[in-house]
Amino acid sequence: MTTQFLNNRYQIVATLGRGGFGETFLATDTHMPSARKCVIKLLKPLVEDPEVPQWLKERFQREAAILEDLGENHPQIPRLYAYFTEKNNFYLVQEWVEGFTLTQKHEQQGNFSSEQIQELLIGLLPILAFIHERRIIHRDIKPDNIILRNSDGKPVLIDFGIIKEAMGTVVNPDGRSAYSIALGTPGYMSSEQAAGRPVYSSDLYSLGLTAIFLLTGKTPQYLESDPRTGEILWRKDAPQVSAQLANVLDKSIHFHPRDRFDSAEEMLMALVSRLPNKTQGSFQNSTEATVAVSSNPKRRSRPVTRPTIEIEEEEEETEETGNPWIAWIVMPLIFLVIIVSGLAVGFLMAKKKRMQPPPPSPIESIEPTPSEPLPTPTPLVIPTIRPTPVPTPVPTPVPTPIPTPEVSPSPDPGVNPENPDNPIPPLTPIPDPTPSVQSTPIFVPTPAPSPKPSPISTPTPESKPLPENVPPAPPIEEKPVN
Repeated sequence: MTTQFLNNRYQIVATLGRGGFGETFLATDTHMPSARKCVIKLLKPLVEDPEVPQWLKERFQREAAILEDLGENHPQIPRLYAYFTEKNNFYLVQEWVEGFTLTQKHEQQGNFSSEQIQELLIGLLPILAFIHERRIIHRDIKPDNIILRNSDGKPVLIDFGIIKEAMGTVVNPDGRSAYSIALGTPGYMSSEQAAGRPVYSSDLYSLGLTAIFLLTGKTPQYLESDPRTGEILWRKDAPQVSAQLANVLDKSIHFHPRDRFDSAEEMLMALVSRLPNKTQGSFQNSTEATVAVSSNPKRRSRPVTRPTIEIEEEEEETEETGNPWIAWIVMPLIFLVIIVSGLAVGFLMAKKKRMQPPPPSPIESIEPTPSEPLPTPTPLVIPTIRPTPVPTPVPTPVPTPIPTPEVSPSPDPGVNPENPDNPIPPLTPIPDPTPSVQSTPIFVPTPAPSPKPSPISTPTPESKPLPENVPPAPPIEEKPVN
């Protein structure tokens, strides 16, 4: 680069690096009164034609807008100041972050401790959760792309692969895209990313290998792997690592994506779940300070506050639960007592229900009703009396009315007018006063056959003394019988 100014505004101060897609410079903005420092990235598209196609320019513009949105809404992502095109090259002007990369930090102090790695991951995972929420994959996480900021010591994620993807597209002379080059750094990118199909857990894979490099001092190419499963064997090179941190890193670098964490939030919670309260408190304070660092009110990280709330909840849970072994013993006992008491109550209620007599209300209501009419059927005894009178009238009245001459003897006792007391004999067979009622039906058929009993009507008034003559009936019986 022979020119000293870019876009007649940015003065080149130093070259920060070179790569397959371009160069990175440190420059000053001469149009600002403070002459602030900035980072300018030169991106060279892989085109065979000297003229850059229009679709590539539009894609560069869209992806630059994405970088602007990320930088404005998260304080641990550099802000985008400007972008422009010059001589078929694309330029990005970004915020300059003063600090050291993780590679430089490792060169200064050597291997990191477990506590330092935990603090580093707690500061980086919310950034990944933030960009993944916007459906963006970084694709190039490694020690050189993470800067520890001097102002607050927080990690800043730089050099997103979103622009590199556009620049890595090979363009044919006819202006159409032929293929895209896989983005990432060999050793730090997963197998699916190397195949051109990255997923969200691909960033977690790269982050896990970055942490392992800081713990062991070995790049992924120099770490042993299982020839059968492809899993990386690194624990023997970092004996100082705690078991919990080692388990989290092992899960993040599994060969197959399905065996890794589903999200950055899940990995963060697995890391923070059993940290001491002091460490959790420092993490909470650091997340609150992260939001306060930004001078722009729009720059706030939503994912940063989310794990803070979850960590507070877990602190409360750990304080309440105490020893987890006690919970494992007490909880089953509580459930057992509840089940046994429920069964006992159910058994007692069922037994009590069986011992109770049947509901008397419906039966009692039915029983009194028949008891009351029982006295009424007493007159039904009449049918018992009916058989006695029924046979008597059937033989006597039926033959008597038919033969009129035979009825004549009946008037014989009544013919004796001289002795008015003699007509009583027909009443003699009835000793009780009750047959008097029966005599009436007997007399009813007798007058019917004989129309002449006009004199008979006369004795009817005389029949009133008949009850007086009832005692002399026996002597009268002898006479008519003969």
